[in-house]
This record gives sequence, structure tokens and C-alpha cells, in this order.
Amino acid sequence: MRILIITAGSRGDVAPYTGLGRRLLEAGHQVAVAAHPFFAALVGGCGLGFRPVPVTRTG
Repeated sequence: MRILIITAGSRGDVAPYTGLGRRLLEAGHQVAVAAHPFFAALVGGCGLGFRPVPVTRTG
């Protein structure tokens, strides 16, 4: 199964999903995480696919 985990926020918001993604990967699924481009190395370092989510600032 192909799974895309979408998350936003700080490292503390994104990091738990890398653990979930690893468990799903080990169970035989294809996993990618969509997050701010700043977290590409964090996600990729866990062996997961990465999809960037553009962030716009207001104010």
C-alpha cells in the first residue's frame, strides 16, 4: 500500500510521524511524508519518501 502522511508545524510536530512512517515501511508499505521543505533531511534520513508542502506567510 502507498501511504502519504501529511503534517505541518515544528520539528516536534513532524518527528513523531517519521517513527510511524518507519513502522509502516517495515510492515511492507511505501511511505512518504509531506511537510515543509525544511524537514526533507529529517524525513529522508529515516528512509522515507519526502514531498514538499509550500508554506506561505501572512501578516
